[in-house]
Amino acid sequence: MGTCRTRRSLLFATVLIACRPSAAHDAPAPPVEATELSVDRGPSELDPLQVAITVDDLPAHGPTIDGLTRLAVHQALLAAFASHEVPQVYGFVNAQSLERAPELRAPLEAWVAAGHPLGNHTYSHPSLREIGLDDYFADIAQNEPTLDALAPGGVRTPTFRYPYLLEGMSREDTLAIRAHLDERGYRDAPVTIDFYDWAFNAAFARCTAAGNSRAVQAIEKTYMAHAMEMLAWSDAAAQALYGRRIPHVLLIHAGAINAGLIEPLLDAMEAEGVEWISLDDALADPVYAETYVHEGRNQGTLLDQKIDTEGGEHPPRHTHPRALLEAMCTESAP
Repeated sequence: MGTCRTRRSLLFATVLIACRPSAAHDAPAPPVEATELSVDRGPSELDPLQVAITVDDLPAHGPTIDGLTRLAVHQALLAAFASHEVPQVYGFVNAQSLERAPELRAPLEAWVAAGHPLGNHTYSHPSLREIGLDDYFADIAQNEPTLDALAPGGVRTPTFRYPYLLEGMSREDTLAIRAHLDERGYRDAPVTIDFYDWAFNAAFARCTAAGNSRAVQAIEKTYMAHAMEMLAWSDAAAQALYGRRIPHVLLIHAGAINAGLIEPLLDAMEAEGVEWISLDDALADPVYAETYVHEGRNQGTLLDQKIDTEGGEHPPRHTHPRALLEAMCTESAP
């Protein structure tokens, strides 16, 4: 296998050895043979690198850390969005957590008070691997009363984000779910930049609780590096697949690690030329009118699905450090 080399500029993309984990919360795929793809992209020839931020798993994602409440996580995200003038950040809600902790309504209220909309991420974040379509449809509907109650004036644009970015376990189910969402007036909120930020959260919480500052610093450094790698990969992949730069949709989660790293993350992306746009502006691009479906499981970002369905040249995928994260700050085996 070749060596990985960090690329620090988006103007010339030399893409690294990589493999995409098969899907969010799935085991990573084995690494592929290293190759290089250089994309010569003079800044005068390109549109701006526009990115819409979206946040999943409101109001409670992953483990917490001492001294940082769920509300404080949301307040940190909202403060960063305000200071960086990020417009219309959709937060995608799983309202089941309100049953166990009614106080979690406060983070959702703060989100709306800051001028950001809420979308449907299903009630309980179920996996289509584990439930049938009827139960899945019921879970979508069960989330709606909370969203309606929180929407300013009771008016919202029904917007849906698939849990695990899993759209169906078969071609038939995928088409049936899309038809159901269309009948209920939903638009889909696809993703084009996903650096699996969720996978860092548990390790961050464990190492913080253990007081292992060296491990926490390593996690934070790796988080930032991988986020920037995936920003570059998504930009290069979109240009290879569509022949131009597209507006992107970034996925992050409402977890504890993002409370501390959202400011440096936005700073780093802005240093690479990112301009923040709304999800509405991103979805207005014709690429988001395209839908992909193939036999078997349909899952992943819009770029992943285009590659899986149609093929086409694209940069090699990056290896995610999930396996190492899962081993950090755990009890040693006897």
